[in-house]
Amino acid sequence: MARDEQILEAAEKLFYERSFDGVGVDEIGQAAGVSGSAIYRHFAGKEEILATLFDQAIDALLVGLSDPKDDPRDELRELVDSFVGFAQANRMLAGIWEREHRSLTGTYKRRYQRRLKLYIERWSDCLGKCYPGWTEGRLRTAIRAVQALMMSDATRSGGASSGREIGALLSAMALKSLEVLDLPGWSDAHLDA
Repeated sequence: MARDEQILEAAEKLFYERSFDGVGVDEIGQAAGVSGSAIYRHFAGKEEILATLFDQAIDALLVGLSDPKDDPRDELRELVDSFVGFAQANRMLAGIWEREHRSLTGTYKRRYQRRLKLYIERWSDCLGKCYPGWTEGRLRTAIRAVQALMMSDATRSGGASSGREIGALLSAMALKSLEVLDLPGWSDAHLDA
């Protein structure tokens, strides 16, 4: 394994267990088998390590997607299943992503937001086709809520449940929860009243 991969793996474990703020560069180095100062040959610092982990998370999500489907409901099912699969297969990374995304600043934050925007736009476009009449802002609220639901088991303390059944349950719950966007009487106009 390359040294930068060892550093990322050690940081992922430590950030997951103790949080971004609870871990120093020297501790990451020790866990990776290098001195803390040696980390700076691979990364500018702890924040770049976190940004790189976030890049890996977004890459995993984007790689899991195929081209948009003709039927937006089929695409929505794929988006949901792909996200659940990501959360189950990358438990620590999903937990860090959910908990630590506010830790990024400056260039790293802008890079993360730009890359995440590509993924969220895919969700937003799909939901807009499945549930027309909702504003972009409300659709993004629904996306955040359903993604939190889908990561809830993978990121809980005490270990995640695993298995195909849990993934299927989370996918079904996510899809069912989005159906509220189709209920009579629920619309942006209703919420603004």
